[in-house]
Formats: sequence, C-alpha cells, structure tokens
Amino acid sequence: MDLADTPEQFLQDLIKGCIALERQSQKCFYEQFYGYAFTVCHRFISQEEETVEVINDGFLKIFREIRHFKPMHKTLTDSLKAWIRRIFINTSIDHLRRQRLITTELNDVTSLQNGGSVPATAMHNLSHKELMAMVSRLSTAYRLVFNLFVIDGYTHEEIGALLHISPGTSKSNLAKARVNLQKMIIKEKKLEDAYGRRAI
Repeated sequence: MDLADTPEQFLQDLIKGCIALERQSQKCFYEQFYGYAFTVCHRFISQEEETVEVINDGFLKIFREIRHFKPMHKTLTDSLKAWIRRIFINTSIDHLRRQRLITTELNDVTSLQNGGSVPATAMHNLSHKELMAMVSRLSTAYRLVFNLFVIDGYTHEEIGALLHISPGTSKSNLAKARVNLQKMIIKEKKLEDAYGRRAI
C-alpha cells in the first residue's frame, strides 16, 4: 500500500501498538515504512549492505522514541513521514561520522576556481532518477550536503548545526557538489552526442 493511501486510523492503531511494544505492530510498521526508509538512507549511504544496517538502527530508535511522537503537519501520514525521515537522516549521518567518511572533506574550505558559480539549468533537464544517480557518485561529504540542502530542504544554518560545521563551509561544500555535478552532466552530454543515448 502506498503511504499516501494509508488510512489514518490504520496508522493510529499501528502507532498505539508500537507504543505498547506489540511485536506484530512493530513488524507491520517496519514493513510499511521500509521502502521509504531505504529511499532516505540510500541517498546518504552508497553501499546497500550498510544502508540496511542503518535502516535497522533507525527502526530501533523509532520504536524506542515513538511514544514521544506528536503530529506536526496537516495529516498524520505527513507528520509521521517527516518524523521518520529526520530519524533516518540523523542515523545515516551518525553512521558516516563513525566511519570517519565525512570529517576531512566537510572541513575543507578551499576556494573554487570559478568562485562557485555554477549554472543550474542543465540539472533541470535531468529526470529525478538521473539526478540521483549522479548525486550518488559524489564524494560522501558533498553528497551529504547536497541532499540535505536540495532534497531535504535544510538551511545552511541547520546543516551547520547538524554536521558541526559553519554555514559558510556548508555553502562551500554545496557549491563544490554542484561543480562536480555540472562536470558529470557535461561528460554525459558528450557521451549522449557521441552514442545517441544517456550513459547513466
């Protein structure tokens, strides 16, 4: 069942069951939101095996904290998705931090040769799937900041607080991510012109 089509009463009963630590409710909750969790986590964690590990850690946190969940949006579905997404984003970042995959790059504030000005028009011509495929090829730190800012809607101040960096460093990493994406797009366009199809 698509999350958007899930009856609110079903979700309310599911939440109550999870608060009561009912195993069947937890199993149903896991199955209901696993696909959504995978989509969120896999944007940050490139290896599928690690993604599954992060997802399982995230669900453990959800079952521990679900008694504190409070709807903050118009619908229960939107509220639950936003709450779950935040937990899985934080769990993904914690995993990357433990693996020491982001610290060095995140604090690299070297200037871009072109001052960070990158046209975004070429990205608009990509499908979401094509863009995400390119984003997955970015370095861990650049992929992290790009996802948080462009996909998840975090501000640079929020990203800075989350990653323990300055807003300026967040902006620098985003600019570098866009430069790298622009290079990928140019390379892809050349391949498309040469072979008549996208290489992604």
